[in-house]
Amino acid sequence: MSLSAENAFSPKKCETTKNGLAFEVILDNPKSSLTPAKLTPHNTPNRQITNEDIKTKLQKAEERRQSLEMMKLSQITEKMQKIEEAAKIREEQNVNFIKQAEQKLLSKMESNKENRTQLMNQLMEKLKKTDNKIAQIRELTTKETQRLEDRIKNKLETAEENRLEKINALTERLKEHEKHVEEVRKATNSTKEELEEKIIQKLQNALQYREEQLEKIKEKMREHEKHCDEVRDKARNQSPNASFDKAAAPTTTA
Repeated sequence: MSLSAENAFSPKKCETTKNGLAFEVILDNPKSSLTPAKLTPHNTPNRQITNEDIKTKLQKAEERRQSLEMMKLSQITEKMQKIEEAAKIREEQNVNFIKQAEQKLLSKMESNKENRTQLMNQLMEKLKKTDNKIAQIRELTTKETQRLEDRIKNKLETAEENRLEKINALTERLKEHEKHVEEVRKATNSTKEELEEKIIQKLQNALQYREEQLEKIKEKMREHEKHCDEVRDKARNQSPNASFDKAAAPTTTA
């Protein structure tokens, strides 16, 4: 084992306990690991928004809006079902209460016939109060449902108007972008034509200059050949064997 490993796992403190000895071991510090760099808005690749992207985003927004509408409607129907179930339970309780009251009333009527009218009046009063409460609950439930439906309808209309405004704004922006692209394209085409004309003119000038230079070189070569012929003829005329050289030398054509 190396020295670092021995220092890493060597006990630093010793304590005596009831069951024996307890050692405190200090490990090495954790090594830092390299983590990949996260993508940020500065180093993410730019992507130009297209018509298909806008349409997909609008379609997803429409789907989310419809899902929210369905969820709200399901919540309303669930509340209505709970209210109806509560009303049914209340009616069953009322029926059970009426049955129990009738049984009590009959027993009391048998025991004491004088209080029968008073008990019946009290029972009818209680039933009227119960019916009034049920009617009030139903009326409040109907009003609340209507109010929720109106609010949802207004929200849906507002959302539809906002969606149409956004679509119109995006359409206008796309038209302006297309107009700008067309202007840039026209400017690019005109610049390209000018560059082509300049390049053609430069090529023509270069060809003309090259032809002139070739013509000058040919003229110099003719003058040089002419001068060589003159020097050669002069040398032949001045040499003593000029007649022999003239007869032996081959004739050359220019």
